[in-house]
Amino acid sequence: MRIMHKISDVEQDSIAAELEIEAGDSLLSINGQKIADVLDYRFLIQDEELTLEIQKPNGEIWEIEIEKDEAEDLGMIFESGLMDTERDCNNRCIFCFVDQMPKGLRPSLYFKDDDPRLSFLSGNYVTLTNLSAAEAKRIAKYHLSPLHISVHAADPNLRCKMMGNPKADRLFQYLQLFYDAGIVMHFQIVLVKGVNDGLALDNTIAALAKLGASLSVVPVGLTKYRDGLYPIEPFSKEDAAAIIQQISKWKSFAYCSDEWYIKAGKSMPSYEYYSDFPQLENGVGMWALFEQEYNPFPKSAGIVTGVAAQDLIKKLAPDSKVYVIKNDFFGHQVTVSGLLTGQDIVAQIGNKALQDGCHTLILPSNMFRSGTECTLDDMTREEIEQRLGITVEIW
Repeated sequence: MRIMHKISDVEQDSIAAELEIEAGDSLLSINGQKIADVLDYRFLIQDEELTLEIQKPNGEIWEIEIEKDEAEDLGMIFESGLMDTERDCNNRCIFCFVDQMPKGLRPSLYFKDDDPRLSFLSGNYVTLTNLSAAEAKRIAKYHLSPLHISVHAADPNLRCKMMGNPKADRLFQYLQLFYDAGIVMHFQIVLVKGVNDGLALDNTIAALAKLGASLSVVPVGLTKYRDGLYPIEPFSKEDAAAIIQQISKWKSFAYCSDEWYIKAGKSMPSYEYYSDFPQLENGVGMWALFEQEYNPFPKSAGIVTGVAAQDLIKKLAPDSKVYVIKNDFFGHQVTVSGLLTGQDIVAQIGNKALQDGCHTLILPSNMFRSGTECTLDDMTREEIEQRLGITVEIW
């Protein structure tokens, strides 16, 4: 059976458009080789001379010869970005945030992706526990760089315990393979009190520093929906201060997420401390970058934030009204603005903004699903606006 990759669109003025390849056509092969997924496709189109097999909707097969520059794309967009089925997670991590979510949210929020191809394409963090030796060699062959990898513990037995997966012990075989192939790797540790902190954290950082470009250490996220799950104790203010000191020894490699500084009541590092901000998506250096690029909010606007960032926002905008929203939806252990919900904002602000004379209410952009105006609980910006009776803007 031939593998067919259906084309959903063709970019204007691209090679594909010039060759009259159209939406609805299917790609069968490149230079006589089958294409399993987007990795094969990206690798094969690097050649300067290509022969494509394209099947038209009527079953007719075109054989097209192309000469192009090595880095030039063909301009074909496929129905599936991966050109394959997305791989889900087969771990049972003791700290998994998805396992701590209430029922009734949109189905996509319960899907746990763990696809190494998305690590390369989108910067997603992956565990590599569902990766075969053959697939690891293919990644090394294609020099997929950078990769973003969730480690949590260097000790194989501890990693298996934390991830609930006996295959978690193979990690460093893959990391060494990728390192030898010249692949840049960024690592992540979710820190769990009494489990992978202390000496285990020191050992993990030391092992990763030999192989990777950067490491972020983030505190475990705990919601109120933990019945029947592994017992985890939150970090205290004193714990956070000690962890900052512990990680500071690994400057320019290991970074604490901003949450640690807020929890410890310590000042954030400077903008320069974060170099090229390699771990920004993990909440590392977000405040330093925000402060550096800050454009003052309109004085007539009310600003919505989570508990964690309230002091920082008030410092930047001393003349603005700041509305600090407690996370009743997930529980008060969750303090970041990215996990705020529409219903908590509506319930806690009510008519306060109007009574305070605010003309606009500013919501943080990270509380909305990427590319949309929809919150975690499926409330839209427009709906929040209607229910509060005030103009709502996303910053």
